[in-house]
Amino acid sequence: MKTDNRELNTSELEAVNGGMKWTPGTKNPDVIDARGGQFSCLGLTFTFDIKGNLSSVGTKP
Repeated sequence: MKTDNRELNTSELEAVNGGMKWTPGTKNPDVIDARGGQFSCLGLTFTFDIKGNLSSVGTKP
């Protein structure tokens, strides 16, 4: 079996099912940046960005 390790081109990326794509500068409030972190206390969820700054406080659904 031959293994082909290479970067996919744009048309190959468009054809991929179930993958992830990221457009620089895109912000989505429904997505938590896993590079930061979060913790819950007293029914509130505190979310931090990659630099450790508090980015949001909310309740769990």
